[in-house]
Amino acid sequence: MANEPLPLAFVFARFLFSLALVLATYNPTGYSFYHWITDLAAGPLSAKVFVGLILAMIYYAIFRVVIAAFRRAGLIVGGLAGVLLAIELASIVAAWRSHPSWHFYILLSQYAALCAVAIVLSVGVSWSHLVERLTGQLQKRYVGR
Repeated sequence: MANEPLPLAFVFARFLFSLALVLATYNPTGYSFYHWITDLAAGPLSAKVFVGLILAMIYYAIFRVVIAAFRRAGLIVGGLAGVLLAIELASIVAAWRSHPSWHFYILLSQYAALCAVAIVLSVGVSWSHLVERLTGQLQKRYVGR
């Protein structure tokens, strides 16, 4: 199993799915679930609740897989990396605020943060598969807990 090539197309497809999920939930353009649900006049409440429940179920399933793949130590490292990313993005925004087009840098930092979340989700979903392909060692599957 370790001799088989690494299927990068599957990893890329998982990244695209994660990115689409994150951008559908929130994005700075104003066309996202967050903007739809905060606009009280747009659409019936039952449709908003239905779509919200579907998104919640998808996120629950993905987070269960990510937590099982990374375990506690990986989540701590991922959280620290997220804090460092937020500090770095805040310093970039503060440095470019004096620039005439600082709105562009804020928009860029928002997309960078959304892409970072999508990368963490896609790597977490693909982690067991990647380790199994690279080392040939089966990962322990966590069903509960």
